[in-house]
Amino acid sequence: MTLLAILQYPDPRLKTVAAPVEDVHAPGTKTMISDMLETLEKTEHCGGLAATQLDIAHPQQIFVFYDYDEADPEKRTPMVVINPKIIKTEGTVLEEEGCMSVHPNHIQAKITRPAFTTIEALDSQGLHMELTRGGYLAKLFVHEIDHLEGKVFIDHLKPLKRKMVDEKIKKVLKLKSLQEKNA
Repeated sequence: MTLLAILQYPDPRLKTVAAPVEDVHAPGTKTMISDMLETLEKTEHCGGLAATQLDIAHPQQIFVFYDYDEADPEKRTPMVVINPKIIKTEGTVLEEEGCMSVHPNHIQAKITRPAFTTIEALDSQGLHMELTRGGYLAKLFVHEIDHLEGKVFIDHLKPLKRKMVDEKIKKVLKLKSLQEKNA
């Protein structure tokens, strides 16, 4: 297993649209899944990762996340989702959102997402599954599927708010550049 680099906005690879997985048992797909799970496990404060936000040459429609029961959020299970499709959403919430690929220690913004999301997909063995989740996981499903379609959460912001976030990102990048220069 390999720890993969998480791409950082504005890396143009974040606009990549993932290819569908043709064979879940193909060696390249199995390696991608194990590397993604390793990266999820080793990344602090991370709830999920999509293949397109990682340093993968040919990302496929795969995301990994920690599933949990809201009654016991400490008990979490890593899950693999392949070729996901949203089949139903209910309600909406407007809450702060961040992303491991959009300078997570510095950038958050309020985004409208579903209160409940149902997806259908394949698991790592190629078996069909349907998952319905509310709260944080409902938003995570849409967030990760957005990544697989070449979108980051800030793409959903209205123009004025997006301009403000872009300015903040420029400042973050400038600060990081100065820190690297002085290191």
